[in-house]
Parts: sequence; structure tokens; C-alpha cells
Amino acid sequence: MKRREFLKLSGCFIAAASLSSVPACGDDDDKPAAGTFTFAEGVASGDPRASSVMLWTRVQASDGAADAIPVIAQVSKDESFSEVVVEEPLEAGAGSDHCLRLLVTGLDAATTYYYRFVAGSDEIVGRTRTAPSDTDDTPVRFAWVSCQDYSAGSYGAYRQMLNDDMSAPAGKEIQVVVHLGDFIYETIGGRFQVPLDDELRVVELLHADGSVRAVEPFPSGGGGTGEVRYAQTLADYRHLYKQYLRDPDLRAARARWPFIQTWDDHEFSDDCWQSQANYGSENSTDEPSQKRKVAANQAWFEFIPVNLDDAEGVPGVANPARDFVAVDVEDVAFSDVDADNFGDEANNRSAVASMTIYRSVRYGKNVDFVVTDLRSYRSDHTLPEESTFNNGAYFHPRTALPKEAVRILDEGMTANGGNPPDTASGVPNTRKNSPVGTMLGAAQKKWWKDTMSGSQATWKVWCNEMPMMRFDVPVQNAAILLFDRIAFCDAWDDKPTERRELMTYIKDENIDNVVVITGDMHAHFSGTLMHDYDDASPIPVATEFVAAGISSNSVFSFFEAAVRDQPVPLKRLISFDATVFGGTERIQNNLNTMILYGPNAANAGADTGSIADIEAARDITINPHLKYVDCNAQGYGLMDVSSSGVETTLVTINRPILNTGDAGPGIKGTASFTVAAGDPASLSEAVFTGKKPFPLE
Repeated sequence: MKRREFLKLSGCFIAAASLSSVPACGDDDDKPAAGTFTFAEGVASGDPRASSVMLWTRVQASDGAADAIPVIAQVSKDESFSEVVVEEPLEAGAGSDHCLRLLVTGLDAATTYYYRFVAGSDEIVGRTRTAPSDTDDTPVRFAWVSCQDYSAGSYGAYRQMLNDDMSAPAGKEIQVVVHLGDFIYETIGGRFQVPLDDELRVVELLHADGSVRAVEPFPSGGGGTGEVRYAQTLADYRHLYKQYLRDPDLRAARARWPFIQTWDDHEFSDDCWQSQANYGSENSTDEPSQKRKVAANQAWFEFIPVNLDDAEGVPGVANPARDFVAVDVEDVAFSDVDADNFGDEANNRSAVASMTIYRSVRYGKNVDFVVTDLRSYRSDHTLPEESTFNNGAYFHPRTALPKEAVRILDEGMTANGGNPPDTASGVPNTRKNSPVGTMLGAAQKKWWKDTMSGSQATWKVWCNEMPMMRFDVPVQNAAILLFDRIAFCDAWDDKPTERRELMTYIKDENIDNVVVITGDMHAHFSGTLMHDYDDASPIPVATEFVAAGISSNSVFSFFEAAVRDQPVPLKRLISFDATVFGGTERIQNNLNTMILYGPNAANAGADTGSIADIEAARDITINPHLKYVDCNAQGYGLMDVSSSGVETTLVTINRPILNTGDAGPGIKGTASFTVAAGDPASLSEAVFTGKKPFPLE
């Protein structure tokens, strides 16, 4: 009871389903009239397990009063609520911004439930589904999504998912959606509101009713200077969730499916690590942001239906997840790290420890969702921002960086057999006295290994926020690159030592059927994960599928805009005008070519526009583990998992600049793949529908 009283202060409640149905609440002549309360942000459910699910809503008085609001929550097996199995009195208070979370236990496995929240004469209804039992061999179909910048596009991807799911044959409906982060974007203004289309026109984003789609100013005014502002206070972060959740497509998706969620960086701060932000200067140097980290954690906990304290992990592995607990911190700079590469400063430790979200969710006999947190415990980016700008960084301090420098600095004091060099590829070795870089941190890494080896599910589905695969860009004849590079350095390519450790662990422990689903990159990729990409004979240990963002500008758009003022030899590696060669694209996506086939092939494409010339110049030793690349996409991933294998479809929607309402944006194309159980090397070539990305066309 003490715990329940504590939970109520945070808008959190627990209820058990009755073994027999209970009567629904009757009419009450004294209850407030319809319209007294609103549920503007909709409903949601999350972390479905075989006997439980977390339900969520936010209720507010229409007149804006901050008083606590009595609410009745009901759960039923039928849409008419004639068979109510839960009826629980709740109270939404200002302490949780009137958000409510109800963990319902004692439910039946693999069962669709309807739920509603009733305040006075007002109510809102949602639908959810529990997970299959641990012995249920029924195939699992799920979707995964990420990266929904509100000001970069509409959320038509959700509407497309909804329309297709409602017309799907029985047994082929989506059962659960995994959200891999960037649910909100903490920065508003400036470039976030002017996406460019393929004709280089600045467009104004509109809602379906014709009003402008842009995030309203922050309650605090926001941090930073000039037009671009970032969330600074708890009220600011709450403001973002409320604005995002008033999108009808996102609300409809959350009302239809249970979500399993983690965060990436934008729920707190772009490219963050631990409690550090990157807004301090033109070089994006780190700045202590412990207060913002705590505020961001609290807002996420209030608005995302996630089961942390009561999560159940794999047998024999303790549950590390913990609900948010408020802490008082100060913004204190630090430079020292402990032996685990964690910032050795009390406020940093307290801010990060205010909530722990990594956990696993068992979903039938065939799936364990292994959900990680790649931001809260990772070490600083391997190459210091101030050094990258002086050593050939063309686009961004974490993009296209020298491969050898990243490897050596990531190895820290262990590099070169314990005698690290002073420089690498012209970059000062500021990590020569540091521990080896980490993405997971010591405690999460141990939990990850124990969970992977202890899982009894057929497939271990790692819900991984940023790409694990290697993306090499060798110099070849593109001398302007100066060094062999890696394309994306806010990903696992920034921590190659720990990646090798984890993938080698999978190999050495004979852990079968690991599939990695990923977001973050605003692009589609598929490929094979090797135990060691630098080994003379790398061994396949897992497969990875990266799905593009719901609405965020594509990674190609970012690269293409970044090189417009760069020398022509660099620009042509990213894009060229295909109309010169009789094509239709004024800005042809050549970034795909460079990543798949290398700079020589990209130059051949820019020279002639010929697919045949591109293929003739292809170097098959470049990223041979990659099966598919589309760097100019928005969309999502779909996966069907059974005891015999995995079938995956990466869906590319038409660019969501225009809001197409209930019709949805339409599908531009899909790429589908299969992987047989027990054989990660069996990843198939893509089977396409619709338009193929260049140069695969």
C-alpha cells in the first residue's frame, strides 16, 4: 500500500483483472456534463506481456483548472464494454501533468482488449493486445518506427500503417509496434521547419486543414540564442509531447497498437551522451546538462506507457529497469571518468540514475525483445568535436571521420598493445589515457550478455537505437577524402571495440537467431553483422535491418545540403544532375552508390549517369555485408517472426511533406528479405515492389 500511495503521486496505478466480469459503472446524474474534460493527447498502451499491459492517457479540465480529476479506467474483452474485467478509480493530478498510467495484470495471453478512461461524462477508448504465452508458437508480426520530427513532415507513415493493417487478412495484422526513439525533437525553429524537396524548393508544411505545421514556442522561451531554440525545462519537454500527441495519425496508432519503446538522443538532446548536451559552440562542444536530463527523463516517463519497476526479464536475470524518481541536481562540468568510462561526477550519476529503461519483453515462444539505452551510459564521442573541424571533417563533427583515428582513439589506453600513439590520421590522441569506449556501459553490457545467453525464445530481437553495421568509405580515387573514412560516427562505428566484443560474444557463446532492428539513421539498410569486420575471415553472427524515420529529413538530404558549398569533387560523390544524361532527377542520390559500391563507382555515376558504368566500377570488397541501401527515404519496417525464420519488409512512403489526411501518403516502394533460423548468412537479396532506389534500379 505504501508503494501504491507513492505511485499515485506520479499518476501511476496498478490493477488486477477480475476472474469474472464486473459490472460497468452506471449513470450518475450528478457527474459533470460532457465537455468538462478533454483527452486531447489520446490514449496508449505499452510493454504488453502475456498477462499484463500498461495503459496511458492524459486528461485535462476544459477550463484549464489544475485541480485533480477523478477518472474511472475500464478494461473489456469486447468493444461494447459488456464484459468489463477491470474497473479502477484513478486520479489525475498536476504533479504528473494530469497523465495517468495504469498497469493491468491478470489478463489472458494473446487477447485483444478494449479500454477506456472516463472523466465525468467524457471518455476516450483504446485497443490493445497482450503477448502470446511463452509456449505459444504462433508467428509474430510487428512494426518498428523511429525519428518523427514534427516540423519536417507529416505523420502519414502511421496512417499508411493503419490503413494497410485494417485491410490485412486475418493473422497478418500488426500485433505490436516497437519505437526506437526520437519520439520528439527537442529543438524547434530554423532548419527544422524548411525541408527541401528534390527540386530545391523551400516548402511550408501544413496540416490537413491548411494550418501551418510547426511547434509552438517553448513555455520558458527555450535555451540557445537566435531562431533555433531547445527545450530547457520540464514544462518545455511536456510541451513537446503534448504538441506531438495532438497529431491525429500518431494518436490513432497509439490507440490501436501497444508500443514497446526506448529513447534515442532527441528525447533529451541531439547527439547526447550521459547528461551532456552539444549546443555550446559552433564546434558542438559538450556542455553539462544534468537538469535538462532529469526534466527529459520525467517527461518521457509521464507520456510513454512503459513498464519499468514491474518488468519481467529472462529467467535468472534481474530486472534493471526502474521508474523515474525525482532528484535535485546542478549543471556541473566534468572531465574525469571512472574505469567504466562513466562521468565521475555526482550530479551526472544522479541525473542518469533518475530512471533506468533497458529491459526485455518476452513475446511468445519465438521472440524476446531486448530493449537497450544507447545514450545514458555511453562514453563521449570518440573524436573530440574541436579536433574534427581541423582535420578534414566535411559535414559534421560526427560524420565521415577518419577510420583509423576513430579505431585508435576508441581503443584508448589499450591501443597499439598498450602504447597508444600521440596522433592518428592527423588527429591528436586525446584518449590515450582513457578506458576503451563504450556504448552500453559496464552494467548494461553485462545485462545484455546475460539476457542474450539466457533467453529461451527462438529469436532475440535487439531493439537497437543506432546502426550496428560498418559503413566504410575508402579513399579510392577520391583523393579529396584524404583518409579512409566511416560514414556515420554517432552510431556503433564510433565504438568498434565494444561492437567487436559483443559480436564475438554471440559467436563464442553459440547464441543463435539474433536479429537487430534499428532506427536513428533516416535511411533503410539491411545487412549481416560479423564477429569482427577486420578479421581476415569474418564470421556472420546476426542480421540487421535499419528502417527510415517516420517524418524526419533523410540522411541523403542532410549530406546533399551539407556539400553544396564544398568542392565539386566532393559534391559529385553525394549527388549529380541526372537530367544531363536523360534522366529525371535533378538531384540524383549518389550517396547510395558510394556506400554500396565505393567512391570509384560514385564518380562513374556522376561522369555518365550509367548504371552499367557504375557496376563496372564497383569494388565488391567495400561493405560486402550490406544487402540494401536507401539513404533517401521515410517509412518503417515490418517483420514476421516464426520458428523457421524471419521475413522483413522495409517500407518507403511517398515523402510526407504534404498531409494526405485519411488516405495516407501511399507507398513508394518496398524491399523484402528473408533469414532462415540458425543461419545469419542466409540473408536474402531484396525483393522489390514499386520504385527501386538508385542505383539498384
